[in-house]
Amino acid sequence: SYHTSVLSSSAFSMSRTDGRKLVAFAGTAIVGALGFATIYLPFMADRDKLRGLFEEGEQSIPEGARREIQAILKAERESQQRMDEVVQQQQQYEEAEQQKEKQKASPGSSMWSSFRRKQ
Repeated sequence: SYHTSVLSSSAFSMSRTDGRKLVAFAGTAIVGALGFATIYLPFMADRDKLRGLFEEGEQSIPEGARREIQAILKAERESQQRMDEVVQQQQQYEEAEQQKEKQKASPGSSMWSSFRRKQ
């Protein structure tokens, strides 16, 4: 009938050879993509290394950048020193407050003694 004639027509059918070629092409494409990713992409990711810009040390840093880095480091050190001073002052203040609290409460009195005296 009509359905079997459409399915069996040469336009819609695929022989075993075409299927094998398709699988072989897909397998080749996958292997090629993996090979490309394994070999070529690491070099593209490290283009600076290929260009010779990978040297580390004082010689590889331009003078302007070196001065800027030193200024940033100096500002960070000063900021850290100020922060340490603030923390130290805060600790001294807290210690002084604790000593004042200890001096207010004499060793022989309770916290209710001020209420008893008013009676």
